Amino acid sequence: MGATLVGAPGAVAAGGSTIYVSSLQFCKNTGTGTQTQPYCSLQTALDAAGPGDTVRVAAGYTYEAVRVRTSGTASAPIVVTSATDDEPVVSSTAAQPAVEFDHVHDVVFHNIALDGRAPQPAVTVSGSARVTVESSEVLVYGATGVAVDGESEAFTFQKNHVVVGTPTALSVDLKAGARGTVLAGNLIPNGSAPAIRATDAPDTVVVANSLGDGATCGTAVELAGASTGAVVENNVVAGGMKACPAPGGVPFVVSAGAAADIVWDYNSVLTASPVARYSWAGQPYTTPEALYGATGHAGHDMSLQTTPATTTAEWQALVFDSADANAPHQPQPDRLGRVRVDNPLVANTGTGPGYVDRGSAEIPDPFALTAALSSVKGPVGFTETVTLTEVNPWHSKVDSYTFDFLDGTAPVVTDRPTASHTYTTTGTRRITARASLANGTTAVVQRFVQVVDDAPLVPALTARVQASSGLTAQVDGGSGTTSSWSIASYSFDFGDGSALQTWSSGVGAYTYATPGTYTVTMTVKDDGGRSATTQREITVGSALVPITPVRFLDTRYGTGAPQGKVGTGGVVRLKVAGEHGIPATGVTAVTFNLTGVGATAATYVTAYPAGRPRPATSSLNLVPGQIAPNLVTVPVSADGYVELHNFAGSVDLVADVEGYYTTTAGGTGVGAGFVQPTVPTRILDTRTGIGVGRAQMPIGPNSNVTFTVPDAVKRCATAVVLSITETQPTGSGWVGVQDPGTSWVPGTSALNFTSGQITSNQVVAPVDSLGNVHLYNAFGWVHLVADLQGYVSDSSSADCGTKTPYFPLAPARVLDTRNGTGAAKTRLAGGSKLVVKVAGSHGVPAGAKAVLVNLTGVEPTSGTWLAAYPAGTARPGVSNLNLDKGTVRPVLALVPIGADGSIEIYNAFGSVDVVADVQGYYLG
Repeated sequence: MGATLVGAPGAVAAGGSTIYVSSLQFCKNTGTGTQTQPYCSLQTALDAAGPGDTVRVAAGYTYEAVRVRTSGTASAPIVVTSATDDEPVVSSTAAQPAVEFDHVHDVVFHNIALDGRAPQPAVTVSGSARVTVESSEVLVYGATGVAVDGESEAFTFQKNHVVVGTPTALSVDLKAGARGTVLAGNLIPNGSAPAIRATDAPDTVVVANSLGDGATCGTAVELAGASTGAVVENNVVAGGMKACPAPGGVPFVVSAGAAADIVWDYNSVLTASPVARYSWAGQPYTTPEALYGATGHAGHDMSLQTTPATTTAEWQALVFDSADANAPHQPQPDRLGRVRVDNPLVANTGTGPGYVDRGSAEIPDPFALTAALSSVKGPVGFTETVTLTEVNPWHSKVDSYTFDFLDGTAPVVTDRPTASHTYTTTGTRRITARASLANGTTAVVQRFVQVVDDAPLVPALTARVQASSGLTAQVDGGSGTTSSWSIASYSFDFGDGSALQTWSSGVGAYTYATPGTYTVTMTVKDDGGRSATTQREITVGSALVPITPVRFLDTRYGTGAPQGKVGTGGVVRLKVAGEHGIPATGVTAVTFNLTGVGATAATYVTAYPAGRPRPATSSLNLVPGQIAPNLVTVPVSADGYVELHNFAGSVDLVADVEGYYTTTAGGTGVGAGFVQPTVPTRILDTRTGIGVGRAQMPIGPNSNVTFTVPDAVKRCATAVVLSITETQPTGSGWVGVQDPGTSWVPGTSALNFTSGQITSNQVVAPVDSLGNVHLYNAFGWVHLVADLQGYVSDSSSADCGTKTPYFPLAPARVLDTRNGTGAAKTRLAGGSKLVVKVAGSHGVPAGAKAVLVNLTGVEPTSGTWLAAYPAGTARPGVSNLNLDKGTVRPVLALVPIGADGSIEIYNAFGSVDVVADVQGYYLG
């Protein structure tokens, strides 16, 4: 605890030797216990000690229980103390207390932790005189903490902190015959047993203790039997904060034998219990006034019944400046080494100087300091100015201020709360400022300053968009900015016409009102008066939230719309936002697998935002009797709907939502993030063994296939965008995306097909913690091909690419070779490609990174496949759309845009008309 050695009256080491104890490796239990070769055993040191000797015990170690068997004298006691401010621990055993004073006298234990493990006490005093335990921590885990037998006298227990680990423990127990015990300035909790009990123990002094723990109902002080001549003053009892039954909840219990010859006054009691505060000679007294009227004692006692509304000031009023300073053994200074101070806001009602507080601790002057620096960093030669601000509710007078700059120069002592200093060498310097008050109180505050070599101000700015809020820019101008001075301010112009913002840290978030690309300009100023500016461009928009596919629509069963086929020109109005865990607001577009079932005529279905004109585009093409899917990404209307229009005949429609785009991510997604378009890469082909073993070439019925994404994607992705193709099926069936880590059959399909058919579709598939994707095949045998088109990520790592928010568009046709839209009016021959300009038209801005298009092949002259990729780059070895002769089929494709703003579309065989409808674009 580091308190000043107090000891019993006259207990001062006089001319003895110093004996050292340590558990270090070089200790020995032979020799004389020198500092260079200390004893290992505390018991060995005690046995070797004589009058006037001091035993210094190294802290940081736990020592064995000891029995003190040697004595000092009144003028030369044996003193056992810590070698530092920290406390060494002496621990009891099942057979022995931590320390047992065995028929000895004039011994002091100071600043030692005494650990009383059950069942033994921490301290026993047997047949001993003038023994002192002070400024120590006493841990009580047995039935008793400190036990003093009837043959002992003048035991002093002062300024200690007792910790009770057993609710039924008796902290201090004075047995019949113990005489002249002094219990002063201690912090002692109580459980169901008293904090202090004296039974037939005359001349006991209980002064200036803080008793009780505010939670239990035990008695604080019990003087039982013929405990005559007691002095009980200046104690503070914080009793139970609940109503407690008498007599166990009575804070003070005094027997008739003890009451006849006692000094009792200046004690304070705080408790929520409405029962008596005193049990005096068998009679209960509820208030100090009642006891004083009946006995003449407790004339200056105070009591407060607490409530939940009781304030700190109310209970402090029972403590401040009201103690009997002349009480015997009143500690000076207090238990924590603090001097007594006068609270000028409270009347002095005590004796002596009148302002000594009750209890074990003097409530200090609340005077405090804060320090402001002109700069926390600067180059060699700069001048630091420290300015102090005082918290001084007592209006205390400051005698002087001391500023120590701790660089080898002399401290500055002044009568003003400010000082300046010029640093001449580099390094991290601690500044210590101290205010010395006239009442003896000292307040200290410390700050640190860096002194560095001179260097220029170099600003550094990063800005990235958050997936959790696609319109929010996370800006960091503080981490990378460098200067030899501390930075005074960071000012930001976010490029949207809003007011300039100034941040102290340079790190924060800013939310834009609308999607777009903005230039963030940061101006930095340092404490050297210099400024510098830098800029970064940022694009904010929609992030994708993949979800476990959920069926939102099935007209066969009345799910999401009335039951029944959609007729010619019929429109299904489908609610998306606010359904099945998708947020009601902030949703900009929805991605769903649209499947047509049992069309009665050749037709096409168009998906578009509700309430807008129907575009001249198609999302799904069907022939009579066909079951065909296509992934669709379509904007959502302000009220949360999309519309599906059927061109001819009648057809059942099924929609399985796989994710949604939002500017304020929420709901039940598996990991919101931005779609990072990639160069198309084949990561699964069961025909050739890419991604699988021979056992899954092909995939059997009611089985799943697991394959791994590339390492660069694995580190970043929560989901992937794939083009899935089935080929060579042995019968009709379907393929679904399986939840990672489950063996459940998916509740929705991603791809439907019939025997001998080749079908492609885009899917958004979650990635598990190992970087795996899981697909499920329901019926028959089938080969599957998966081509990676992009991945979903919110990783801040530079390896995970630039964030690319999505901007949905109402579908727009950018290519139709049947009528010459976007290219020549001619079919695309086998082995040929055509270039389609997408950036800078139809709502896609110049500089767009990728485009989402619905790619449709119309009536090829032979079986073929189409691939879409960035213009000006080598054609990847993958396909987007597989077509049988004479068919009309669409597929959604995520296609990076070439440097000239175009994409290329390649046809493998025969000739085919090609149609492309833009759904949206990515910026970043």
